[in-house]
Amino acid sequence: MIAVYQTNAVVNEAIRLSHASLLSRTQSAAARERELLQRAGGAAQGLAAAAPSVLEDAEACAEAMEEFVWTRQEYLFAAYISPTGWIECSSDHSNRDVSEDWHFLKVAELQDLSFALVASGPGYSGKNLMASAPVRKSGEVVGYVAVVTRHNLIDTVSGQRWAADGIQFTTVDNQGEILSSSVALDQATLALPVSIPRRELVGLTGSTFFEDARSGDERFFAVSEIISDQVVVVGSWPSEDAFSVEENAVSVVTLAFPVLMWASGIAVAVFGIQRLVIRHLNALRSAMRRYALGEREQATLELIHPPKEFEEARQSFNRMVAILSEAERRREMDLEEKTILLREVHHRVKNNLQLIASIMNMQARGAQTPEARRMLSQLQRRVRGLATIHRSLNTNPDITTVDSRDLIANLVNEIGSMSAGGGQTILIEKDLVSVALSQDQAVTLSMLVSEAMTNAMKYVGVPEGGRPEISVCLKEADDSHLILEMTNTKGQPMLAEDDTGGSGIGNKLIKAFTMQLDGRLEVSETDTKYRFKVTFPIEAGMPEP
Repeated sequence: MIAVYQTNAVVNEAIRLSHASLLSRTQSAAARERELLQRAGGAAQGLAAAAPSVLEDAEACAEAMEEFVWTRQEYLFAAYISPTGWIECSSDHSNRDVSEDWHFLKVAELQDLSFALVASGPGYSGKNLMASAPVRKSGEVVGYVAVVTRHNLIDTVSGQRWAADGIQFTTVDNQGEILSSSVALDQATLALPVSIPRRELVGLTGSTFFEDARSGDERFFAVSEIISDQVVVVGSWPSEDAFSVEENAVSVVTLAFPVLMWASGIAVAVFGIQRLVIRHLNALRSAMRRYALGEREQATLELIHPPKEFEEARQSFNRMVAILSEAERRREMDLEEKTILLREVHHRVKNNLQLIASIMNMQARGAQTPEARRMLSQLQRRVRGLATIHRSLNTNPDITTVDSRDLIANLVNEIGSMSAGGGQTILIEKDLVSVALSQDQAVTLSMLVSEAMTNAMKYVGVPEGGRPEISVCLKEADDSHLILEMTNTKGQPMLAEDDTGGSGIGNKLIKAFTMQLDGRLEVSETDTKYRFKVTFPIEAGMPEP
């Protein structure tokens, strides 16, 4: 990597030197033009400094302009122009309006030395250079001085030897005007970069870059200063010529050798890491993942010719697996023993409750009054409801929860098996959803169903032309609530009036159990049916907060 860095530094330096060389050649090619522009600009500024002394006398001003042109043969024309664009005095003693001419608009906007190409005029013809400078008096601009040079700028660079090599030079000022070019002026724009506005080229003085020319070819550009912040020359080389300078400075072998050494070192390192580290890490990771997913048959780890460190890791992992497997085995045994014990407890409680219910049944048969028999029957039914809960817990594989469907179905079947009397059989329909309930909620729900079912059995009637029916429905209202709905038909009573009497404790228990479930009780009644509905939240199976 050090060799690549050093070689890259040499290449970059070679590129920099080649670009600097092209920039220097651009400066050299524009030497004559630089001298011409500097002399013309200096002449305009010098004449502007002397002009205030003769401005009051138009004849003296014209004579001064004429003398300036006469004593300096390279200039063709000189004039003083008022701020409104009127030539007040000139070297040919003519006066005219130039307020719409480009050279006047340009110097009037810049208020500084400017250059422009001008067409034929009095005493000169063709494309010539005009240098204009503001005339200041007491710090205020009172007019402008313009001088026209005798030389044609097109000829200053077009005769150079660069043209044979496809090299082009173009002179541009800070307003984007092309002052000269090594090609015809109508073709000069094609030698400039397409993505850079011409007036922004002055800001790129001293820079070199590759860019598409307006002609569509990629070329190498170098921008050199002629007059600071005013005029630059843009040199344009074919891109292959610029690249050839760089490629001659680059040794392909010099770059290839450290790269090949680096590639060889990487290959050896990758092979060594794969052989000594990565394959053992992958085996360890795979073994850990299998163990975490519950695979215990092939939990131990085996490595082929591992280094010492990985051999120690393998032994530690196998010891950990052995310890955890033994701990899991003991935990499963303890859990199985506790489950058996808990099932036995539920079984014994169920048997005791059934025994109590049987004793109550014997007492009810020996009771002397209907009220005593009814009270003992109600107590017996509630005790059997509790026994049903314990029977469900004993038979459920998950002893911590109770299935709602099995619980309610058993209660309804047990209470519905009671004889309703009157020689009629009650049709009981069940539509129950299976939901896991906590033990506390299951006990409360079973007592609520028992009381509601008892009331339904007590007050169910035979409708005209039909048969007595009781409908029990448990459905999900949403993801977190259940709806218990019980409906019985109305009509001809099936029990004697003495058997349907009571103290109202059933309704009180129903309200109390509804409150204990955090539920909402709704009761509705029509001419043919009585409807009981409770909406309550699910406790078991809900996600932990």
